[in-house]
Amino acid sequence: MKIFTSVALRIVQITDLHLLSPGELLMGLDVEARFEAVLAAASRHAPDAFCFTGDFCANEPVRAVYERLRPRFDALPAPYYLTAGNHDDRRMIREVFDTPGQDNEPVYGPVDIQGQCCLFLDTSPGTTDGGQLDWFAEALRKHPDAPVFMHHPPIKMGVRFMDQKYPLRDTDRLVDILTADGVRRRVFCGHYHTPRMVSHEALDVFLCPPTSFFIQSTTPDFALADHDPGYLLLEWADGGDFRCVEYQVRDDGREAARDQLPAAPRVN
Repeated sequence: MKIFTSVALRIVQITDLHLLSPGELLMGLDVEARFEAVLAAASRHAPDAFCFTGDFCANEPVRAVYERLRPRFDALPAPYYLTAGNHDDRRMIREVFDTPGQDNEPVYGPVDIQGQCCLFLDTSPGTTDGGQLDWFAEALRKHPDAPVFMHHPPIKMGVRFMDQKYPLRDTDRLVDILTADGVRRRVFCGHYHTPRMVSHEALDVFLCPPTSFFIQSTTPDFALADHDPGYLLLEWADGGDFRCVEYQVRDDGREAARDQLPAAPRVN
């Protein structure tokens, strides 16, 4: 049996840049340099699109960060799509990147990438509002095989500090929408600053590694972990097979790859 003889769709996911002013360090890390290294490495895969899942700014949202990113993103070798994280400002993103909607409305909607519908949700307040969920339920009925991109994971991921302190809130309806029809569905997130994949019923949730800092997944308190910056390469074959590879980008620009495998069942 031949597997993955032809790639029909290739997407790079990048998340949690946490940028400051150029040259300014975040917890001892040059987050600007780490992000640029990831962008250069990921571009070599010639993806069909780049998906950015939030937290472009390190602390409070800074318009200058978005204004610096806009020409950088515009120069990418493929289209890019984005949604907001909890360290972002929807209005600033909308004004700088010309995303649909008005003022401080959620940044969400469908995008078409090489004929594949992908759905973006906005979880930047730490929750999802009812109007957005109404749209999402209808969008999944129309596009049941659509990959979903959002900043927060919709379920607990077994990362103790983040599950306890900064999970997505009020997720009952969202999880029901994602799982009620029993369709195998993939959700690609950031926010947790550590890579893993967790399955719940027919739902597979992938955490993208950050370009900025990593945290320890087993400690109840915030603790940094020493890892190279990373990203996910998502590939769909003509026959529907799917592959997710996590890449870490070393100081010399070389990459190390690791296939993402299920890490744990859902943690209640």
